[in-house]
Amino acid sequence: MSESSQRFSHLVVIGSSAGGIESLSAVVSALPATFSAPVVIAQHLSPSRSSSLVEILERRGPLPVRAIADRTRLEPGVVYVVPPHRDAVISGDEIVLSDEGTSPQPSIDRLFSSAAEAVGEDLIAVVLSGTGSDGASGARDVKYAGGTVIIEDPETAAYPGMPLSLAPSIVDIVTNRDRIGELLNALVTGQFMVSEVSEHGQLQAFLAELREHSGIDFSTYKQPMIRRRLQRRMAATSQASILEYIRYVHHHPTERQRLVSSFLIKVTEFFAIRNCTPTSNRTCSLS
Repeated sequence: MSESSQRFSHLVVIGSSAGGIESLSAVVSALPATFSAPVVIAQHLSPSRSSSLVEILERRGPLPVRAIADRTRLEPGVVYVVPPHRDAVISGDEIVLSDEGTSPQPSIDRLFSSAAEAVGEDLIAVVLSGTGSDGASGARDVKYAGGTVIIEDPETAAYPGMPLSLAPSIVDIVTNRDRIGELLNALVTGQFMVSEVSEHGQLQAFLAELREHSGIDFSTYKQPMIRRRLQRRMAATSQASILEYIRYVHHHPTERQRLVSSFLIKVTEFFAIRNCTPTSNRTCSLS
């Protein structure tokens, strides 16, 4: 997080679609008046109809609720609502509206991804009831950045499509909508930590990304081998943690192929050895 944006310790971004207003109402009503993080909401609504979401949420809880207007500086303990016909991105400690997006608007993916870049591990992203897959890609960026990803329990969500669109390896917490507000406060105040499972989740999400690029499912490989090869590439690139290495790969795409190649060495060796038949006067070698 940039120096100018350290007026708050965390940022919460929430995405929802069909059935989302009821879920949002439950979340906002459970946030205490002392909640110390800004909350930014992207709810899919028809741009042709006037939205009363600000008024609805303002009646539900003690926190002030504001509609975002062009460029707004984020303040702790304030709930911000993105207009239905605009996209919004997080830039430093501000939220900026944009007209460049495509349907559906506001784009949950775009909000989540920009927030991940701006805030990193201090970000908490929440995916509530909705249809479609908006938010799945952005949530992955949140996970790569070290943030926390929460979804409304698909078993109880009015429309489970959006929470179900996230890969399980990306999700830190699955819970009923009535408990999310309390959980957010516990995360922001440090009463609840998810760091124990964070590194494993980051690795699994990263392996899912490698599968998309290479067509190979490395999650089926033995985990000790994966970690050894990963640690070698981390050392070669002077990255101290998995999170730092993932960020390095995102900025240096050629490193992704080097890592994939290192994972494949064992497979290459296996086939080379199997195809080599030693005799008394022949030595098998691998080139």
